[in-house]
Amino acid sequence: MENEGAMSRRTFVKAAGAMGVLAGMGPLAGCASGEGDASEGASTQSASVDNTVSDEVEDLNLVVLGKDIKIACIIMALENGYYEQEKLNVVKQTVSGGFPEAMPALSQGTADVLPFGSIPTCTYIGQGDDLVIFGGTVANGSECVTLVENKDKYKTPEDFRGKRIGCFRMETGHMVTKSWLRENGIEDGKDVEFVLLESSAAEVAAVENGELDMCFVNSGYGYVAKQGGKCDVAFRPDELIGREFPCCRQSTNRKAFEEKRSALIKFEIANLRAYADIVNDHDKTIASLVAYSGQPEEYVENVIYGTDGYVAAMEFEMDPYTDAVKEFYADMVDNGDIEDTNKDLIDAHLDSTIYKAALDEVVRRGENADIYTTLLETYATHNTLGL
Repeated sequence: MENEGAMSRRTFVKAAGAMGVLAGMGPLAGCASGEGDASEGASTQSASVDNTVSDEVEDLNLVVLGKDIKIACIIMALENGYYEQEKLNVVKQTVSGGFPEAMPALSQGTADVLPFGSIPTCTYIGQGDDLVIFGGTVANGSECVTLVENKDKYKTPEDFRGKRIGCFRMETGHMVTKSWLRENGIEDGKDVEFVLLESSAAEVAAVENGELDMCFVNSGYGYVAKQGGKCDVAFRPDELIGREFPCCRQSTNRKAFEEKRSALIKFEIANLRAYADIVNDHDKTIASLVAYSGQPEEYVENVIYGTDGYVAAMEFEMDPYTDAVKEFYADMVDNGDIEDTNKDLIDAHLDSTIYKAALDEVVRRGENADIYTTLLETYATHNTLGL
């Protein structure tokens, strides 16, 4: 059963070691020690910010995990030359050790941006690191898998009573579901049991053989689980709890946030241009992501766009969703995953102005106006923090 105690950096790393991933993708979990004091970090909120974008070529160091296609906007921006066109030199460092390798790079300043994870960044902030969440990569993204004959059984909190639920790491979908269950009187360790396994494949196998009632997966593994014929997706947590939640966020350290604002705005402009390409050109996007990841075309099409037989769980968006991040941070505190109980601590580590400056610029340019106007409307409803 999952430990109910606060999740320290050390135990986060230990839990991460049990995680498995799709073939060809790097590890996606864990957290290691960093430096800095969040309590001393300057607030990201300001009455006025300088959105001047430099005419000079600027450098931005990006750390990524394996070949995960969650960062589709970044992959497409790199391939289409959008960073270069925006006078941004993106130096991409790919790590094979997952978050235990990536988080220290971000915290210690050898990397400027990490476009994965929300749990690791929130964990670091809760333990004193001065990191800033300034953008998004994927919203939602989690799925709960169960046997085909049980896929319609889980609708209310009481439906989970007495169940054994698998997870292969601290994962956003399982965490918001655990919070939702707790708020509705279903306690982890008493009324329901969360079981940590070493991989998504092990989770699904345990469901198939009856050791688990259900399990949480992400990165499109619900599609993979369906292919065996015994399992199906029972629900997506956002549908169950009635609200969106942030999956992977874009995070930076305070030094880069303060000294590389122009570069970060350029980064988001290029990513927003790539986002429009993903919306407009499915065939090119699928081909590019197949080439990048080595995954089969059918898999990429299903997890990026969905098909008649599978609803894609990952929703690509660059919006920082600052309000949802704060709500998720509160879930982590209430679940006992962050020891410091000050739920407002996260406020000084949220920024929505960099994304908004980039969004205003692509709107000004006039292309894909329908797409960017919709994003502006979404921004206004999701960001009352980090202004």
